[in-house]
Amino acid sequence: MKIRFLNKTVQHQRFNYNPRYYDERKVQLEKKKKLYRELDENEVSEARRTEIFKENIKGEWSRAQYRQAQQKSSNMRVVLLITLIIALGYFVFNGVDQVDTIVNNLW
Repeated sequence: MKIRFLNKTVQHQRFNYNPRYYDERKVQLEKKKKLYRELDENEVSEARRTEIFKENIKGEWSRAQYRQAQQKSSNMRVVLLITLIIALGYFVFNGVDQVDTIVNNLW
């Protein structure tokens, strides 16, 4: 008599999953290559030129917003670090005993 359910090992299930990868940088590069090919061959109409101009302005605008956000977060970190250094310097020069009085005054 065989007892299979005690000796049975679990087999791995296999799936046919092929992950897809979207490279936005590559797509943008292909668009630029196509654009410059069109410009070299002088096959660009006025409507296409205005469309290209709008896309360029939109790209510059988004890059400017990203830079601005990064600069703002960087400035906040600098202000926080300067505040922390000033507070630590204050406590070093005035002694740690003053911490209790300052904390009590804040609350």
